[in-house]
Amino acid sequence: MIVKNKKAKKIVKETAKTTKNFLKVVFALLVIYISVSSAYGFLTSGEKFLQDVITLSIGGFWAFFFGYFGWRIAESIENYFTFKDS
Repeated sequence: MIVKNKKAKKIVKETAKTTKNFLKVVFALLVIYISVSSAYGFLTSGEKFLQDVITLSIGGFWAFFFGYFGWRIAESIENYFTFKDS
């Protein structure tokens, strides 16, 4: 981004710095939340919690890729029929 005004440059730098610091805090809170909730799950449920985490991780992986490939196939079909009409 090209900014020629010095005052605008200062505002852009301050905004970028504030955003960077905010994202660091959010990321730290997210890591803390995941760590605490995982520890709590292991302490209260043990093996069942681990089994649930693995099952949901595999399910999420497959759901993401089926959704992605379904979207790509639908897009290909849409393009095929759009260009066929032209």
